[in-house]
Amino acid sequence: MFTPRPYIQKITLPAGGQCLVVDNALAEPERWRAMAARHAAQFAPDPLAGYPVRRLRVSGPGLMALHVFFSEHLRQPLGYRRVVDGQGWMSLATAPAAAPFRASASGPGQGIAVVSLFLFEDDGLGGMVFPSSLFAADDEVAPRVEARYNRLVAFDGSCWHAPDIPATARLSGEPSMGRLTLDARFTCRRLLQ
Repeated sequence: MFTPRPYIQKITLPAGGQCLVVDNALAEPERWRAMAARHAAQFAPDPLAGYPVRRLRVSGPGLMALHVFFSEHLRQPLGYRRVVDGQGWMSLATAPAAAPFRASASGPGQGIAVVSLFLFEDDGLGGMVFPSSLFAADDEVAPRVEARYNRLVAFDGSCWHAPDIPATARLSGEPSMGRLTLDARFTCRRLLQ
């Protein structure tokens, strides 16, 4: 399902965090888009997402494949030693984020890794932006990861982040045309210092 030998690019984020980028992450990304189109009516608003989005939960083999890929290639470079729990969704953005947000760790010595895989072909629907703080949302020098079809982005969720959506008029509720992403959050134990 995922490329067995990914080339991983590293981007330094504010406060020294890392963002990992993998192009051509899925061997057959069109299968995920087809699955999202078949289940389009089941996408529902998620008020806890941090930005306006409709989601469809991913579990079973799909989430397990992403978990294995994350554990084998991304977990340790992000500073984690073990995955404790994971959740996954197919997501359709319905509007840009009003402000950047962060994921909260659930316990001492833990953190949350965020993974987002772009499954849309219109680059104008945007990638990710990583401002230095809540109040730096319009910071022109904030690190950005440009959108590219089948590009996976992984980072420590404690970093400020938001979808970077310049072409809001092109957002759509249809998985075949909208800003469709495969997203996951993995609660992990941090590496021992």
